[in-house]
Amino acid sequence: MPALHPKFAPATRLLWRAGVLGALEAIAEAGFLAAEVWASHIVDSRVSPRLLKTQAEQLGLKLSLHAPSYDLNPLSSNAEIRSLSRRLVLDSLETAARLEAKTVVVHPGALSSSTDDPEDYWHRLEEYVVQLDAKATHLGLTVAIEGMEKKKLQFITGMPSLERLGQLLESVGARHVGICLDIAHAGTIGDPEEFLARVPQIVHGHLSDTSEEKTHALLGEGRLDLGAIIPKLLQKLEDTNGLIAIEGRLASDEPRAIAVAAEFLRQFTS
Repeated sequence: MPALHPKFAPATRLLWRAGVLGALEAIAEAGFLAAEVWASHIVDSRVSPRLLKTQAEQLGLKLSLHAPSYDLNPLSSNAEIRSLSRRLVLDSLETAARLEAKTVVVHPGALSSSTDDPEDYWHRLEEYVVQLDAKATHLGLTVAIEGMEKKKLQFITGMPSLERLGQLLESVGARHVGICLDIAHAGTIGDPEEFLARVPQIVHGHLSDTSEEKTHALLGEGRLDLGAIIPKLLQKLEDTNGLIAIEGRLASDEPRAIAVAAEFLRQFTS
């Protein structure tokens, strides 16, 4: 089967039931040259990073890592939750280094309550970015902070917040932290092409379609003009180590999500 563009990297979460090793096999068999490994998938599959790295090398897959995010909030108003969340994310950077994954995607954190002052969270985010940058610099990695969807308690979502995040990265001199633009998340707020044109310091991408019913729809099964968006995203990431992680899980038929993605993406050659 002909190989796809080397930037396209299905998330192993799309094939959760196959286990992380089985997911990598299926991704390679579909013609992909890269994959985004979810840190929680490694833990759930009880696989060592060494074995996973060997598997990826044998399959010819370049890797990125998605840091743990479920049930975590590195900006929580609860200091203990905040501390534990940051420790788990920072530990995942060590895992990425062992996998030789050059980019780690990190969720920015969210408000603990809708009545909280967002400015308090911006101060915590600045502190968190400094921690992430120090660790990433030491390990030779890039951290990509993901822009989130329009959803209650999320505050790194629309254009103003992403532009402010870019300013924050500059103000603290973060050399190893950038932004992950999630196309579907952007599509819940506005025009993803405008996000591509205006969001600063994009170092990694997440790609799925989106619809009124589902934030992460399969490619070609939503309302986005992906034929126009994907070439611009590829161009934006051309000179980076960043990948374009493919999302859009179909829990009832996991293999179909990979097959649909591979078929849709064959039109975008390297």
